[in-house]
Amino acid sequence: MRGRYLRIVGPHADPVRVLGFHERDGHSDASAAWESFTSLWNWSAPLAAAVPSDPSGAGPLVRGVAGGFSVSGQWRLPPAGAGEAVGGRWLALRLTGHPRRAGEAGEAFGVAGPDVFVVSSKVLPRPTGEARASGDARGPGSGTVFRLADVYVPGGFATSSAGTPLGAGDAVFVWAAVAGLAFGAARRLTDALTGLDAPGAMMSPAGAAAELAAALHDERLSLAARLHGAARAAAGDRPAAEAVLGEQVRRAARLVHQVVSAAYEYGLAFRGSAAEDPLISLVDDSTPILQYMRYAVDLLPPDERTPTVEGDTR
Repeated sequence: MRGRYLRIVGPHADPVRVLGFHERDGHSDASAAWESFTSLWNWSAPLAAAVPSDPSGAGPLVRGVAGGFSVSGQWRLPPAGAGEAVGGRWLALRLTGHPRRAGEAGEAFGVAGPDVFVVSSKVLPRPTGEARASGDARGPGSGTVFRLADVYVPGGFATSSAGTPLGAGDAVFVWAAVAGLAFGAARRLTDALTGLDAPGAMMSPAGAAAELAAALHDERLSLAARLHGAARAAAGDRPAAEAVLGEQVRRAARLVHQVVSAAYEYGLAFRGSAAEDPLISLVDDSTPILQYMRYAVDLLPPDERTPTVEGDTR
């Protein structure tokens, strides 16, 4: 039921509605909301993709680490994607190559974990010497082969190939959804800050939380107005409206990061055991969302002519 409803709030829905739905979802449970989003929607689909390539048959190794994943292994770019990856900013590493089939909504919603990991093209090494010697670097019908060793991929840069592929034209939907998740997760953190006991503090946790929540509220209203304007823009005005919206998303990302950091740091002096700290748990749950939102405009620009800021995932 929840998966079907998420599909209704998709790329063709009013982006202000998308923002509101995902904000409620992020506020309820940031970790589950992010897993749902990446299970249902494959935002990495427009990126150049590499697939596992190891003559020994051993697959790539992906390990969970603090804040994300560590990826190692040998990968191959398809011929059509080789030049694109070299010149592009981002590359998707796909563990599997299966296309999503009709009727797999249940499986897509319940995938065990991500199988696409996005990295900056800056981490790409030159083709390995052994690949060159064996002819695998540029063989007939094959693309460039390269090897990665313990490359860090933030949790927010992982998604599922089983999700419905999204294109560059779906950028407004993606921005609205991830901004909603981030606003909701940050608001949940201010709620937790309100509940802290801090006798004698110059400003009570509740007072600090109210100020932070007000900043979130004002930024959310501003973003909602931009989303409404982009959705209503005439075809000829849409690229300019989406470029302005992209800058608004960047600003919202900075504000959300500041609110999360301020809430965590303010509550630091008034909290007990780290093992029982609700703020730590909430920050951990929201980390992938914040990681992705920071680069959302660069990862999925609305138009290749729209200027973007170079991102680096390292």
